[in-house]
Amino acid sequence: MIPYKLLFVDPDNNALDAYRRLIKAMRPAWSSSFAATGRDAMSVMRKLKPDVLVTELNMTVENGVDLLKTVQKFYPDVIRIVLSSEPDAQAETILNATQSAHRFLVKPCKGESLIAHVEQAAELRKIIFSEELRKIIGGIPYLPSLPQLYHELLKAMESPLISVAEIGDIIARDMSMTTRVLHLVNSAFFGLPRQVSNPHEAAVMLGLNVLKSLILYVKLFFAAPDSKIPGFSLDDMWAHSSLTARLSRDIAKGLGGNSHIQEDAFLAGMLHDVGKLLLLEHPKYLKSVMLRQANDDDLSFVDAEYKEFSASHAEIGGYLLGLWGLPDLVVEAVACHHRPSQISGEASPVLAATHLANVMLCRQAGDEIDYDENLLNQGEIKMMLPDWNLLATRLYEERNTN
Repeated sequence: MIPYKLLFVDPDNNALDAYRRLIKAMRPAWSSSFAATGRDAMSVMRKLKPDVLVTELNMTVENGVDLLKTVQKFYPDVIRIVLSSEPDAQAETILNATQSAHRFLVKPCKGESLIAHVEQAAELRKIIFSEELRKIIGGIPYLPSLPQLYHELLKAMESPLISVAEIGDIIARDMSMTTRVLHLVNSAFFGLPRQVSNPHEAAVMLGLNVLKSLILYVKLFFAAPDSKIPGFSLDDMWAHSSLTARLSRDIAKGLGGNSHIQEDAFLAGMLHDVGKLLLLEHPKYLKSVMLRQANDDDLSFVDAEYKEFSASHAEIGGYLLGLWGLPDLVVEAVACHHRPSQISGEASPVLAATHLANVMLCRQAGDEIDYDENLLNQGEIKMMLPDWNLLATRLYEERNTN
């Protein structure tokens, strides 16, 4: 068991005492520190450099500066968990914190649940070995949205007749908006009995007022600038992700997945390249990968990533989605969609569907990336592969004729 370093911040000394007892009883090997003010918390942060911050909302450092945002700015690789007594999931403080917190928990929170969230989030560090990459991911307050959809959404919000369902339709077409909406609706503040993978369902649960706050007030989404990286097209990436989502859902259905599995496969297909969005603000990453490709014509983009950084956009995207508490099957499928065999045991239908759909559609576009041999050797997949390839061809041709 890894001895994680934790920092608990809460103005209530009784709460801090409860955390002390919890860690001592359940995880005595962990190193824990405690602070009642944001200023004290930053002092501890500088000395300890914890793996995980667990804090109440509205904690500030000097001059009223928000603690979460300060930690995000100066210690972006620290995992940030809100454990709050705020009862209203639609409160302004909650919506504002979505820019800087990874997970949200509600008081009272069972000790077992808190420990599980800490361990689950911290374990994700195994996906990304590079501290530099973890800092990049942890410091991102929002993801770019496709400009046309962003402006369409803003225009729709101005209409007094717009419905939640119509807003959900727009959100479902965009990976970054889908990710943030699911991030919030799956937080503990909504107390849902299961994790939600469908952006339409999430939009209904949040309600129109919350969605307006997210989009117009908090500016959770923003229009991405055109990529200045040669050969990299945001429009192409979004189109590919949309097709992958549709094909993943059909493959998951063919593998016998129920409706929830199919929803997870659709979501994983939509988000499988979300790691590339995280890297748009860090063009050195993409440029170095493309340079390695230019020096070796036989390297695919993802193989060049592994050679250059020992990780790819797949693991980077999975790391972020895991921090945000999205469904485990989706996180696994996104993180491993290029290398399903890196996980132990048999691949889930969600992972298998996402990998197969991505490979088929990449090949339709002329990028001859490889299938995972272990998946291809499964009898059911081998038998159905020709039909799925025909479906991939049809989807790709439809997209290019519209």
